Amino acid sequence: MGTTLMRTAYSTLIREEMDCSTALFDPAGQLVAQADHVPSHQGTLSLAAKTLLGAMTLEPGDVAILNHPYRGGTHHPDIMIFKPVFHGDRLVALAGSLGHHLDVGGRAAGSISTDARDVFEEGLMIPPLKLYRRGVLFEEIFEIIASNIREPRKTLGDLRAQVAAVTVGERRYLELVARHGADRLAEIVAACLDHSERSMREDLRAYPNGRYTAEGFMDGDGISDEPVRIAVAVTLADGDVTVDFTGSSPQVRGPFNCALSSAYAAVYCGVRYMVNPLILQNEGCYRPIRVVLPERSIVKPVEPAPLSGRFHTLERIANTIVLAFNQARGAQAVGSGHAHLTSFSVSGRRPETDGPYVFFEILGGGWGGTPAGDGLDATFGLMANCLDAPIEALELEYPLRVERYEFRTDSGGAGRHRGGLGLRRDVRYLSGDGYFTNRSDAQKFPPLGVLGGAAGAPSRHRLLRADGTVVALPSKATNLTIAAGDLVSLETAGGGGWGPPAERDPALVLRDVLDGKVSVEVAREVYGVAVDVEGRRLTTT
Repeated sequence: MGTTLMRTAYSTLIREEMDCSTALFDPAGQLVAQADHVPSHQGTLSLAAKTLLGAMTLEPGDVAILNHPYRGGTHHPDIMIFKPVFHGDRLVALAGSLGHHLDVGGRAAGSISTDARDVFEEGLMIPPLKLYRRGVLFEEIFEIIASNIREPRKTLGDLRAQVAAVTVGERRYLELVARHGADRLAEIVAACLDHSERSMREDLRAYPNGRYTAEGFMDGDGISDEPVRIAVAVTLADGDVTVDFTGSSPQVRGPFNCALSSAYAAVYCGVRYMVNPLILQNEGCYRPIRVVLPERSIVKPVEPAPLSGRFHTLERIANTIVLAFNQARGAQAVGSGHAHLTSFSVSGRRPETDGPYVFFEILGGGWGGTPAGDGLDATFGLMANCLDAPIEALELEYPLRVERYEFRTDSGGAGRHRGGLGLRRDVRYLSGDGYFTNRSDAQKFPPLGVLGGAAGAPSRHRLLRADGTVVALPSKATNLTIAAGDLVSLETAGGGGWGPPAERDPALVLRDVLDGKVSVEVAREVYGVAVDVEGRRLTTT
């Protein structure tokens, strides 16, 4: 299903960057299996499936659509497609797909306004509806969508790719029914869910019972510079885990609140990182987890609070859960990762056709050091699993040029095991006038190290005008004017280090210097290692 979606999608966001997911559910909406795409869609699709099944009666040949963030969705650009799987007149499964779409309207290109005041400023909302009824397409729904977005060809193409994906899911599931029989297959599915539950509980019992707390902060909510607090209390009790957000910030004015499905997804993902990754991903993984969400808080806002930027909050939630578990893990604690997503959109008009275009890109950063080794360099965070847009694909489709794409030297927090490096990507705008929107975080609160490790470098963003003017950008800025010759420079945060830097193997310091990951100066002053780059030698100071 996932392969079908990516190979038939129109936008680079899904086709190249893999910002999508596919999944199968039982007739009650329980997650049976999910492609290894975006972790933040864990639980998200499951809640949407249950919402959909409660909202309508599905028939053979139906295809349903939704993205409404207060009716089972996540945020506006995530459109979900579901298709029921019938064996005769019996519903045996539900196939689902989710795609992050290039644009679904709203006041900012890419539908990523960082200063929206309510959900109505953020784009088109689709409640649970039938897109197909008994195999017949409601063309009017596509017409409504096309009339409200900036890149209708790509978005409608991606939606058709999602329909293709769930159709593949329907066909392949019916092959399993033919092989095993509907009753036996239902028993197998139930057994898989029970097995995952048992495995989760067994791993959670390995931690000492107790209550562990942590807090994390975001730079602001896009409207105010007041830091946003995520407070987490993790209570472990004989294989059960409760994650309580009491003490987190009230719902914010800007678009960084969490839809219900998103908050659950962040909890499921954060807890899943603390157990064996080989446990089959399904609804059974969630059964040991209880979530406490305070009313009218950033993790449980009241409609119509805006929430299109909720992914940054999800990353901070998952990272803060890991920080809480660090107290139970002792020497197995891990450094903080960059804990956000650097995403930006650029819009304008194509010089060859004068038609509008929207380019949207997401960038990773450094992961924290661990007891096993250095953190991952320039990788998406705990809640994402996407790919970078290839420079060739970007430059073929848009009047943009990538002039720099590299690791940020010295951005990983120093430690016995170094934090992962952030990256730098410079993109020049080549034609006409347009708009740029930046949605990021971690300028004020760099990723923390553990057990003596240093913090990673904070993020930094700049706009270099064609006339030489340099504009320092906040982590959140909407619809800045941009013109031909202007260059956007985005530098993402590094991860926190693990253990004292003085304990790092000098040979690893030499390797880092030769690879350009650590400077000669930091090697000498922080790690106590003098490196002769020309002779490829080192001495300990």
